[in-house]
Amino acid sequence: MAQVFATLLLLDVALVMIALVDCLRADESAIRTAPWAAWMFAILLLSPIGAIAWFVKGRPVPAVPLRPRPVFVAPDDNPEFLKSLADRLGQ
Repeated sequence: MAQVFATLLLLDVALVMIALVDCLRADESAIRTAPWAAWMFAILLLSPIGAIAWFVKGRPVPAVPLRPRPVFVAPDDNPEFLKSLADRLGQ
């Protein structure tokens, strides 16, 4: 039972540390819903709820998506595939 509590405590400390570093590195003008100092107090005093709230409601939204989603085109709708198929068949 002590190992479970130690593991939960370690996870809580890790989550709070990650949230604090993320909050410190965030641009103050981009932080949502509350000022920077309020988020710092919430993360430190309301552990782990404050850290979870930071990631859900306070963290700045990235301006650009990390990866664009690939557009899937079915082979029968892809003109390049149809042309290569026709070339392979000798037409």
